[in-house]
Amino acid sequence: MLMSNFFPKNLRATEEYADERTLSLMKRAIAGAFVALGFSIAALSMVALRTGWPHWDIVSALLTFYLVPATYAYRYIRTPEEKRRPTTARRNLLYMSIAMVTLWSIVGMIILPGLDADTRLVAVSIFIVVVYAHCLPFALFPLIGMGLMALNLLPLAIQLTLLNDDSVIAFGLCGVMLLFMEVGTFCWLHRKDMLALKKNEADGAPDQEPDMSEEGFRKRLVFSLHANSTPAVMMQSVAAFFMVITLRVEAYESLLWCWLLGYLSVQTLRTAGFLAHGENPERLRLRDWRLLFGAGVVLNQLAWYSLLILFHDIMSGFSLGVVSGMFIVIAVISTVGITSDRLLLYLNSAMCLVPPVLILFSGEEVWSMVSLGMLASVSLLIVVENIHRSALHSQKGRLLQRLTEFRSREMAELNNDLTDARERLTEVNANLEKQIEERTEELNYQATHDMLTGLGNRYYFSRKVSEALKEQNDEQAGFAVYLLDLDRFKEVNDGLGHLAGDHVLRVIAARIANACGDQVICARWGGDEFVILERRDVSEVQVEEFATQLVAELRKPIDLDSGPVSLGASVGIALCPEHGTSAEQLLEHADIAVYRAKSRKTGVSVYDDKWGHEASERLQLVQALGYAIDNDEIEIAMQPFVSVENGSLTGFEALARWHDNVRNVAISPGTFIPLAEESGLMPAMGRMILRKACQTLMKEVPESDLRVAVNISVMQLRQHDFVDDVVSTLAEANMPASRLELELTESVFAGDVLQIRQVLSTLRDLGVRISIDDFGTGYSSISYLRDFPLDTLKIDQSFVAGLRNGGEGLFSSIVSLAHGLKLSVIVEGVESRHDLDKVLSLGGEEIQGYFFARPIDSGKLGDWLEKHSSRPFSMKRRHLSVAVDNHSG
Repeated sequence: MLMSNFFPKNLRATEEYADERTLSLMKRAIAGAFVALGFSIAALSMVALRTGWPHWDIVSALLTFYLVPATYAYRYIRTPEEKRRPTTARRNLLYMSIAMVTLWSIVGMIILPGLDADTRLVAVSIFIVVVYAHCLPFALFPLIGMGLMALNLLPLAIQLTLLNDDSVIAFGLCGVMLLFMEVGTFCWLHRKDMLALKKNEADGAPDQEPDMSEEGFRKRLVFSLHANSTPAVMMQSVAAFFMVITLRVEAYESLLWCWLLGYLSVQTLRTAGFLAHGENPERLRLRDWRLLFGAGVVLNQLAWYSLLILFHDIMSGFSLGVVSGMFIVIAVISTVGITSDRLLLYLNSAMCLVPPVLILFSGEEVWSMVSLGMLASVSLLIVVENIHRSALHSQKGRLLQRLTEFRSREMAELNNDLTDARERLTEVNANLEKQIEERTEELNYQATHDMLTGLGNRYYFSRKVSEALKEQNDEQAGFAVYLLDLDRFKEVNDGLGHLAGDHVLRVIAARIANACGDQVICARWGGDEFVILERRDVSEVQVEEFATQLVAELRKPIDLDSGPVSLGASVGIALCPEHGTSAEQLLEHADIAVYRAKSRKTGVSVYDDKWGHEASERLQLVQALGYAIDNDEIEIAMQPFVSVENGSLTGFEALARWHDNVRNVAISPGTFIPLAEESGLMPAMGRMILRKACQTLMKEVPESDLRVAVNISVMQLRQHDFVDDVVSTLAEANMPASRLELELTESVFAGDVLQIRQVLSTLRDLGVRISIDDFGTGYSSISYLRDFPLDTLKIDQSFVAGLRNGGEGLFSSIVSLAHGLKLSVIVEGVESRHDLDKVLSLGGEEIQGYFFARPIDSGKLGDWLEKHSSRPFSMKRRHLSVAVDNHSG
């Protein structure tokens, strides 16, 4: 098992750190060349003095060749790094070394046969030092070094074996065994060099975090036993060689060399064990590795015992003293590498103590020697224990140092990562802040401007009127408010389509903006109504003149695909402070003036306080509306919501409908709903619509999850008992709160925000859904959308109309805004297949519009459901050259 791993992996050829190792090789080669030169001169001098060898001068001259590799290595070191060729340099240095080795082998073959035993022994001893000087620099490239050592030692060993001298045959074989044992030395040196290179590359940091557990520490101790014992083996081998030289006498010389051969064999087996552990520590359990190592220690000591037993007879006088001192040295050397294992340290120390004690006991003063031996034993135990404790503390200290270095490097890497992350985050934040700023500017613009015409919207205009009123209160100049309503726009919009209507609105808006210039503020109030604020002191004549010119400008033909069309306009004017000192008064009076201009077809009308006929008509309408509410004559119509995901029906919006039975006419919701709000009838009418919507839903679809959405005004939310009304209505209809959705217009944000938010939060806690209707046409504010308890955002149909003329970016922005606030999206006003395809491509969860169904009378809802509830609408996008208009769904 052990011999199969005698040549470990780290002795195999590798190019790792090849440049650094080559540079170190050159530096060591210089030192090795001069060491080899010095000992070579010593060997030749000794041979020449003892034998009078006639050719010593020629061989000495050849020694100057040692300067060749030294000079070559020095030139390589001085060569700039970018011009070095490591592979070529190593090859050339190897060739030079082989030449020197070959020269020495030839000289050895010539000299050794003619030398006497003592001279030959000295020469061989010196030659071994020369061999080490040749080969050890190549420990950085161990395969080359081992080959070079074999080339040095094998010829010498073979020649000694074949000298026909029985006393040196074993000596020659020792050279062969030494060659095998040197594998451990090369492995140990190579490992030390590679660890040093890796440590330098990592700035002193360990490769990985050391295992500080008890099991990990035990593994570390066993590893230390095997990794650090190679020097002890080599030093004991050297001591054994000198011991043989000390005891050498002619009668026992052959036996001494045989003992040395056996001893080197034992050390070779121990070296094989070290290498096997280094190759694969997991092959055996820790206990087995420890037992195997202990067996090697015991075997090593038994080999020394055999020396004492076999050669005790020739130990006397000076040699006995030298052997005793040598045993003491061996006792010290043998502890190298095993100080971390208490049991092995004690065992080795006790066994080392036996030979010198036996030698002392051979004297005459036995009892004094026994006392001295006991004292030495106790002292040895104390010293050994201190050595063991010191070794453990050293091991732990090194592990803690490695752990500290590892943690320090990890912290440094973490700090670098954090620094990089912080820099990236700073860059991302800067980009994000820029995007937020741009997006905020865009949303602020969208919140204050009409997306179709580019003019200011209702919120923007109301704010400007408020600012003008503050200036008026500060006794500065008055101002005029114009309300402009287009004539015959409905004909264009219904007859030519919404795309044509949108184009007309954009052209009208551009003409109004041009007429107003930079000093006069204009905005789109909604639908086909526009408002103008002239913030200067103007007379009634001046405002009429300006309005007349504006109407004339608006009557100019507008080019459409179907041909030019001309529209008229009616303008109502209210002056501040003559006709009102609040925005509501001024706009109401301007509205009355528009109504008068339309009814009398004058085009322009300035409000007159003496008018009463219109007020009378409005009063009659209010009374009729109150009667209709009291007699439950307000009906509802249901318009469905359709899921974008699968085209299934998800609910309805309840829309108020009023047919005046007295005059037998249908009153538009655009007329009676604002009138109900102005007259205070809205809370009563809202309760009626809410009750009928819940009852209708539970009558037609009692067991489904379909919901009904009911429009709620700000006035209703301000009622203190509004929440109670909702709860009682749900209980009366036996309807779950989750099936009710309350729709609020953006005007809710202009009211008492705190009170309204509290009411909505209470309702939402009950399970009622809250949505914002007609988003983008009123008092939109991102902060309100974020702070109010909302579930759904309904995109106004004007944005759908904008899709017909490139309004995709704005539409997508609104959808992204809603989803960013975790609101679902309902898109209203989808009237054609083209609208549907556009909406499907841009996003939203539900769709409402004429494409699926017009508002359905509550009495006809059952029939409609029977036809459509089990047949989902198709949500598959179509790519047609001509949009298909389908109002029936």
